[in-house]
Amino acid sequence: MQDWQMDWQHEEPEDDGQLELPGIALDRSDELLESLGELEQRLEQVRLTAEEVELLRRFRRSDANNRRMVMRLLAG
Repeated sequence: MQDWQMDWQHEEPEDDGQLELPGIALDRSDELLESLGELEQRLEQVRLTAEEVELLRRFRRSDANNRRMVMRLLAG
């Protein structure tokens, strides 16, 4: 067995009960709330409307010819 394999097998993962999320290193809870608010705003910007969901559903159910026609219309 190689040295790196032995080292890896004997390492105990550090677990202090706190989940670490990549990219979030905030010291104060108000910074976290601000970041979560910004995330919520961005998610709202990309969330589909009911009309968009219905159009997507119909597009997915259509046959290949209709899909091609729609794509040509969208391309201009």
